[in-house]
Amino acid sequence: MRTINNSTGQKWADLRGLVVYIPKQGRSLGTVEDFFFKEGTNSVYALLVRTRVHGDYSLPVRALQTLTGGRVTIDNENMLIKALPPLPTSQDLIGRKVVGESGDEVGTIGEIWLDTEPLIAMRIAGLELVGADGRSQRHSKLFTANAIATYGEDTLIIHDQIARKLR
Repeated sequence: MRTINNSTGQKWADLRGLVVYIPKQGRSLGTVEDFFFKEGTNSVYALLVRTRVHGDYSLPVRALQTLTGGRVTIDNENMLIKALPPLPTSQDLIGRKVVGESGDEVGTIGEIWLDTEPLIAMRIAGLELVGADGRSQRHSKLFTANAIATYGEDTLIIHDQIARKLR
């Protein structure tokens, strides 16, 4: 079931907490706390950046320069936007039940994999299921975002063919 390319796919847990840095000024602005995505396309629209003094901002993905060395680099602080987009976040996905189109429960989302190449077109590449105890399974079950048929109110509905393989 694993078809995520490790050279471009990264676990969200590894990206969360990265420092947002401006190389020209040699200073950091805050840390990446979440991301906003568009249902249906699975494209990541912006990162949620928490600053120490001014609170939360959104950072559009198109403003990212690099994602290396434990930090995200951008041109300047004007790239941060105070208004947060009315889009779902990673926190809206993690813990959500995954069901097949026929209604059979497959599991619960525990981890999100992002495709970060090219950086300006970041998208959800795949999702990893967790066991009933909420921890990663010994042999994790991973499926690509292409398997998503639709987003339910409190569920993620995937194509039955993929759901059968994940059971």
